Amino acid sequence: MKKILKYTVMFLLVIFSAIFVYYGYAIHEARKYTYQIISLDIAKDQWRHPNGTIRKFEIFSHDLSKRQTEILIKVEDPGFYDHNGLDLSTPGAGLTTITQAITKKLYFDSFKPGIAKIKQSLIARFAVNELISKDDQLTLFINSMYFGNVDGKPVVGLESAAKAYYYQPVKTLKEQEYISLIAMLVAPDTFNPIDHPKWNMDRTNRIKALITGEYKPKGVMDQYYGDLPQEVINAGLPPASYFGKSSVTNDFKENTPDKANAADAKSRTDD
Repeated sequence: MKKILKYTVMFLLVIFSAIFVYYGYAIHEARKYTYQIISLDIAKDQWRHPNGTIRKFEIFSHDLSKRQTEILIKVEDPGFYDHNGLDLSTPGAGLTTITQAITKKLYFDSFKPGIAKIKQSLIARFAVNELISKDDQLTLFINSMYFGNVDGKPVVGLESAAKAYYYQPVKTLKEQEYISLIAMLVAPDTFNPIDHPKWNMDRTNRIKALITGEYKPKGVMDQYYGDLPQEVINAGLPPASYFGKSSVTNDFKENTPDKANAADAKSRTDD
């Protein structure tokens, strides 16, 4: 019995040591990549996908008005300027901060939910948040996020989204139009204002209620700000993205939820 216990302890020590070494090396490599590649890209006003594709910045965090920045942060990452890259406690924040979102974009050629979340979180905490300023993180975020498809082509970046959906730059958008774009980020194809205008309008109104304080998130995962229709939930929301009860509203009764939500589930894991 003592031998079994001894070998079990030794085995667990080996496993934990291997895990420590693996993630320690991952953080080391991420920090080196940040110094050698990402920091230089930021200095050149560009960002790159791990596959090598380079895109110029179309907009910077300082180009957003104070109001636009407040809305974006309120919806996407309420604790952004205070946390260390991770936030598992702020109501309505979900499981992914802005820092973690850009980590997935910049450091993972492909991303599969599950164990990869640990690596993502460690890189966000010990590489991205320590080596990239909050303003630069926000610039990377608004240039790299996916905003659905228009005419069969993916729309990447907030400035491109403003031009694709409203034919004007972000700086001239009306607040209603701006919020409708921010509404897409949680599920871009589902809340596409062209393909699903009623769905987009519903989420836009929910965000307005959040901004005014009329609605207060009930917990970390209350990122849809209230109950969603059962058909939207069943159609394929990303795993662990929704913990509310279902409801049925006429605004959400459209004909093609399955395809839209399946695309969102894929985009939120593979981007």
